[in-house]
Amino acid sequence: MIRVICPNCRVKLNAKDELVGQTRNCPRCGGVVVIAPAAEDEGPPATTAADVGAEAGPTGGTQQAAMGHVDAPRRLGRLNRYLICDSLRVIAAWENNGQGWRLRTDHGYVSAVRNPEEIPNQGDFKLVELRMVMLGDDLRLRGIQVYQLTRHWALLPLKRGDDFICKSIAGPGSLVRAQKDAIRQQLQENFMRTLWGDATEVLDYLANDDYHSHGAGQ
Repeated sequence: MIRVICPNCRVKLNAKDELVGQTRNCPRCGGVVVIAPAAEDEGPPATTAADVGAEAGPTGGTQQAAMGHVDAPRRLGRLNRYLICDSLRVIAAWENNGQGWRLRTDHGYVSAVRNPEEIPNQGDFKLVELRMVMLGDDLRLRGIQVYQLTRHWALLPLKRGDDFICKSIAGPGSLVRAQKDAIRQQLQENFMRTLWGDATEVLDYLANDDYHSHGAGQ
């Protein structure tokens, strides 16, 4: 492991040796960090790596989101569907239909690009990737993957275009019961049953009380 320092918020981060020369997003502020050893004469950062990405779990414990421990997508998969959850519900959705990210409001879904004032500034948000495959001419749900987004300004990239949200991924994420119920409801209300009805692993994941797994299926 090597120690790097975010040039934006000055937090110290641990990164795997094999990541040297690559870039990652800081799990604290979301800024771009080049993975290179930190100089010894750098001033003392405000936060240590142990403070970065720690979040309370359902039982009061903590999960450590270490830099480089997630194979985060650099762009959205064109076959896949994507949801963003806050602590209780689905607040944004995306599919490759030309509409871009859509935000949930009291009056239904609206375009994030055209309604940037509706984008929340702060919160605990999870990006949920619903992984799809083509079986003949039919689209089928075969997997789910959850990513933790940065704590501050994570959703502002939604107004810039489809793929920019990937830059806000801070590490692997997990879902609590309310979030799983919200995603299951989203599937039932917005997708034909033929798309998700035989996705046994995904449905089992959404039905169980495992608050630590980052996904299921392919």
